[in-house]
Amino acid sequence: MNVLELFRSGKDYLQISEILKIPVPDVERKIHALRSEEKGDTSQQEYIGRYLSRRDYQLEYQRRYYHAVGITKEKRGRVPYVGKEAR
Repeated sequence: MNVLELFRSGKDYLQISEILKIPVPDVERKIHALRSEEKGDTSQQEYIGRYLSRRDYQLEYQRRYYHAVGITKEKRGRVPYVGKEAR
């Protein structure tokens, strides 16, 4: 059975989570998402699309940065510790 159908039949979040064996916050999120989808609200999907495109950009940037830094790290050797000696 669907989360939204269970909610509309009069069951509360705790009962639905016990029936479907999922945590209560997931039940709340699913109900909200399904109700928004019925209304034609696509803001959640748009947010996910923007989030994923931003995440792809960040991963590409990190890949390029670490590739460039990794080349220079290979050329440098370890720097010996210079400081106070342990007493």
